[in-house]
Amino acid sequence: MDDTDSDTDSLGDLILKLDQAKKNEVPQILKGLRLQKNDFEQYATWCDNGYTRNCVHRTEGYELILICWSAQCITPIHGHGGQDCWVYQVEGALTEKRFVKNEAEELVETKSMTLEAGDLTYMEDKMGYHQLLNETDQRGCTLHVYASPIDECDVFNKETNCFETKVMSYDTCPDDILVQ
Repeated sequence: MDDTDSDTDSLGDLILKLDQAKKNEVPQILKGLRLQKNDFEQYATWCDNGYTRNCVHRTEGYELILICWSAQCITPIHGHGGQDCWVYQVEGALTEKRFVKNEAEELVETKSMTLEAGDLTYMEDKMGYHQLLNETDQRGCTLHVYASPIDECDVFNKETNCFETKVMSYDTCPDDILVQ
C-alpha cells in the first residue's frame, strides 16, 4: 500500500484503501479522512430516541458502521471486544467520555472531549472504556471503523452496576454483506 499519506475523500476510496492495507497502515489512512455526509446518505437511518447502527461495509479484516444519533442520546459505557476502534465525526457534534476502573473496581471518568465534523478519535480496551453522547438538539452521524468486526463487547449496566456481554447487531445492513 503506497497511498496512505494522501487524503481519503470518498467512501469508495476508503474501502479500496482498507481492502489493500495491512493492519498497521489503517491509522495513517484514517488520519487522512475527509469524508462528507453525502457519502453516507444511502446508509443513514434514524430512530426517534437513540441511535441506529448501520453496517456500511464488513470484511474479515475490518468493519465500517455508520451510527446515526438522534438529539440528546447516549451509549452505555462500553468496551470494544478487543478490537481497535476509530470514530470519525461525519456530521454534528458528540462528546466522548473515557473511563477506567480504579483499585476498588469503580469506574472513574478520565477524559471528556467534544468531537466536531471531521474529527477522529481512537479507542481500544487497554485504554479503558468509553461512552458517546449527543448532548445537542441536532442529529449527528459518526463512522466507526473497527480493525476487525466486533460481534460482542462489554457494556456497563447501571442497574446492576457491572459489565455484561452484549451481542452486537445492525439496524440496517446491505444485502451483500455476510454477517455471522
